[in-house]
Amino acid sequence: MDNLLSTKLCLGTVQFGLDYGINNPRGKIPEKEVFEILNYALDNGIEFIDTAYEYGESEKIIGKFIRNNKDSNRLKIISKLPQTNNVYEILNKTLDNLGIKKIYGYLMHNFNFFLQNPKIWQNFLELKEEGKVEKIGFSLYYPEEYYKIENLKVDILQIPYNIFDQRFDNLLPEFKKKGIEVYIRSVFLQGLVFKKPEELDSKFSKLKEKLLYLNSLSQKINVPLNALFLNFVMINENIDKIVIGVDNLENLKMNIEGIKFQKVIKEYYSKLLELKETDEDIILPPRWQK
Repeated sequence: MDNLLSTKLCLGTVQFGLDYGINNPRGKIPEKEVFEILNYALDNGIEFIDTAYEYGESEKIIGKFIRNNKDSNRLKIISKLPQTNNVYEILNKTLDNLGIKKIYGYLMHNFNFFLQNPKIWQNFLELKEEGKVEKIGFSLYYPEEYYKIENLKVDILQIPYNIFDQRFDNLLPEFKKKGIEVYIRSVFLQGLVFKKPEELDSKFSKLKEKLLYLNSLSQKINVPLNALFLNFVMINENIDKIVIGVDNLENLKMNIEGIKFQKVIKEYYSKLLELKETDEDIILPPRWQK
């Protein structure tokens, strides 16, 4: 396995602390297996970890791993501030949870809360100046949100992007030009893409034909479905890291293994670009409950 390619992966850890994902019947991952996943990630060149104060016990479990693993100093951890003005208090709790003195990245988790409390950004700048945080930024859902912060000195943006959700496409070159690190989440639409097309809820009917095509293409070129979705993002040179959540260790192994299909998937890249969906009620998980 080419570890150089797997370094583009960032391990998402919401499943370490919460029951999460539309296609995850198992729920939260047991601690023992979390440690196996983290060890395997490190052994395969994955050093970036994405977590958040709001991900249940996630930070504490990662912290326990850090305290008991000599290689854990290689980990670069990104966490996120919940909806609170107590920036210093929460970051200190995050650092305590993780058992470290500084964090690689710190993001504003809720953009609307930031708009109501814009002075929080000054706290982020101060934390960076104090050396408690190396890089600061935002988790975004909509491209138009970026235009409200484009004049700020942002180091990191985390955004949704996948075969169906290509709304940020036109902005990616600008992020690159500005030296902003781009982290992609929702590559598998919370696991929705692995559901059988005929079993999809009626609200996802617009995706049915596209998923049938992707399942058919997967069989035709003998490439796993997860590899199609992962490499679609991996191929994009304007993207720095891909945040992937896993339900178990096998899941992680399967995704790392899937990177080797990048060359064959490149031949179908233009076709995959044509599968974009514009209905935000379908491509944005927070809207699924509405």
